[in-house]
Formats: sequence, C-alpha cells, structure tokens
Amino acid sequence: MRELLEKVDDRYVIMNAGDELALRFEAPSQPPPSGTARDFVVVSDGWGKDGDYNTAFGRTVLPLPRHDWPAYDAMPARLEDDPIYRRYPEDWLNYHTRYVATEEFNRAMLPHLARDLK
Repeated sequence: MRELLEKVDDRYVIMNAGDELALRFEAPSQPPPSGTARDFVVVSDGWGKDGDYNTAFGRTVLPLPRHDWPAYDAMPARLEDDPIYRRYPEDWLNYHTRYVATEEFNRAMLPHLARDLK
C-alpha cells in the first residue's frame, strides 16, 4: 500500500469497516526534555466515505472522489466509466481486489440484531 500513500494524488487505499492501516516511523533518538511531552501529528489527504445517510453515495465505493471534482454529485454508470479508474486501472489489479457486498454483511448481522432485540 505504500505506493498508494506516498504522495497527494487521486490514488487511495479503499478500506472497509474493521480494516486497519498502521503507520511506522523512526522515533527521535533524544527523549523530550523533562516535564514535557512529545506529540506527533499525522497530516493526511484523503476521503472518508461511510454508510451514514448524510454522506453522498455512502453506500457504494463509486463514485470515486477526486481532487478536481469538489461537487461530487454524479454516479458513473460503471466502474470503467469513472475517471479515476481510467487514470489508474492497474490499482484495481494490484490493490482494489476485494468485493464486499452489503447483502453478506446484512446476513451476518441478522443473528446479532435478533439477539439485541430480545
């Protein structure tokens, strides 16, 4: 995934609920002065797209967000029609290889929902 995170562009890691992205970095060799704390700030550029009803197209991966499209207001008919897919088709061969259907998730949740409703 490092290649997808190296620079600000329209390539990204597509994650799902329960996925984790871990960052590792070399810690400074000297501890902070006594009585102080060291904080680290991670600056990122990306999109958070969740299943919230207030999130545009929150139930699907498409449309793929991009920097030159702030309106984010139209769903492409197919993945192959999406400008990001057209620009980086190899990402779908190398990284974006998992398909998650909502029906499978919903079926998996049914026993939990039935238990919680009792």
